[in-house]
Amino acid sequence: MLVVLLGALIAFAAGRMLTAETEVLAVARDVQVGSTITADDLTIANVTADPNLSPVPAAQQSEVVGMVAQVPLTRGQLLTRAQVGTGTGLAAGEMLVALPLKEGQFPARGVTPGQQVLIVLTPGAAGSTSGTDAMGGTSDRPTEATVAEVGPVNPTTQVTVVDVRVREDEGPAVAQLASTGSLALILLPTGR
Repeated sequence: MLVVLLGALIAFAAGRMLTAETEVLAVARDVQVGSTITADDLTIANVTADPNLSPVPAAQQSEVVGMVAQVPLTRGQLLTRAQVGTGTGLAAGEMLVALPLKEGQFPARGVTPGQQVLIVLTPGAAGSTSGTDAMGGTSDRPTEATVAEVGPVNPTTQVTVVDVRVREDEGPAVAQLASTGSLALILLPTGR
């Protein structure tokens, strides 16, 4: 009888340990890469303790507020230390360039953060496809980029701003091209 009682107590204690919940930080609303984290961006979630997960404990919320999102954060996901930091969210040698695009300049299904795209020069009003690069020369070669963020469509201008990450040496030329409006985005295959 004592052995059965002892076995039941051990099973009960083990069950409590396996189902123990802990308070961790979760994302309350979508946060763009490079944005400063505010208290409104965070919420507290109760999750079962799991050694395979490493979310930020809720007690560390004050340390996280004021940090910068290093990746796009999606509402409902658990927050980890790898997702936040003190930098801009850009890797060394990268620049973030805003592309103001209208319908027809990017795929109809849209683009999402993390997708690889090709920025191509398109004919201007005169039908020319040669553009001026940052050094004053002409360049019509496509530029590879990664979508960082996609803004909402402006109801007045029908423009959608798509932020892309490009190599630092290509940033100024891409910004100049963006100012002309003579560009398009081509979605590249995943895992390319």
